[in-house]
Amino acid sequence: MVKKYLVQVKYSRLSKPTLFATDIDNLKIGDQVLINTERGEEMGIVASEPSNIESFTSKIDVSTIIGRPTSTEVHIYNDNLKRAKDALKIAQEESDQLKLGMSFLGAEYVLDASKLTLIYTADGRVDFRELLKILAGRLHTRIEFHQIGARDKARATGGVGPCGRELCCLSFLKNFDGISINRAKNQQLSLNNAKLSGSCGKLMCCLLFEDETYTREAKDYPPIGSTIKKDKVTYKVLGFNIVSKTVKCEGPEGIAFIKLSDIKK
Repeated sequence: MVKKYLVQVKYSRLSKPTLFATDIDNLKIGDQVLINTERGEEMGIVASEPSNIESFTSKIDVSTIIGRPTSTEVHIYNDNLKRAKDALKIAQEESDQLKLGMSFLGAEYVLDASKLTLIYTADGRVDFRELLKILAGRLHTRIEFHQIGARDKARATGGVGPCGRELCCLSFLKNFDGISINRAKNQQLSLNNAKLSGSCGKLMCCLLFEDETYTREAKDYPPIGSTIKKDKVTYKVLGFNIVSKTVKCEGPEGIAFIKLSDIKK
């Protein structure tokens, strides 16, 4: 049966909201729904209002929402959350005993508790075969380990960036591809790792989504290394500041900062 609507659902702390098809037209953001994922049957949280599936021009291969959970299923889900906290503590204790260098951030059961996913960070690869045997004996369920990187860890734990606002990766940024030192060079930032690093210790995410604006605005400025004239004085362009709209120049009397508006005149 063809479904009429598409809705975004988030079912894991670290997952992006995923599109699911449904016939339920009155779902609200924050509603709980039952879904099938690659891990099994899980509880998800609605992250968008339903959209008519006909409004999507391209064909999308999506899973379907099973339906709204019953009170019994909600109770099981809440009980699993409590069990997951205990499992997380046990996993960390056993890992520490084996000195594996794993730092566990989350534990997630599928609805029937037949599978447990343990999320962790570590410096490099970890041989967790012995740990897996121990945990399987203590927790009596199928266990899967999922290693994440520093950026995903920051998203999972949350926090505030150097700008004083909530971390971009937590609030809106979902894709980390393309965050490189070349972005900093393009924005004429000081290549100081401490100043360019975010809470995760990696290059700040804002280097990525602000780069387009810097690239567009830079077209209004004279090229670095070129010369300009102002009040009959010749200056060599050393750089420019898009925020303050000034050009850093070297003239007969040393360094000067000239407004872009004055250069255009």
